[in-house]
Amino acid sequence: MKLLGMVRLVLWSFFGVRNSKSHATDLANANFTLLPFVAILLALLVGAVIYGVVHLVVDPTVTMQGF
Repeated sequence: MKLLGMVRLVLWSFFGVRNSKSHATDLANANFTLLPFVAILLALLVGAVIYGVVHLVVDPTVTMQGF
């Protein structure tokens, strides 16, 4: 399975709504060696985006310390 297909599979899993036929097809073609790394990377990316948005909304005049 291509990398973008793996990203799509992980993002659909994060969202939690999936057609069972599409889910079965994706799992049949998934590369389970690469899947945990893609999932962890996307989880960190989603967390960093949420963290950044919260800091921008809470106080936009303060610089983000640590980044």
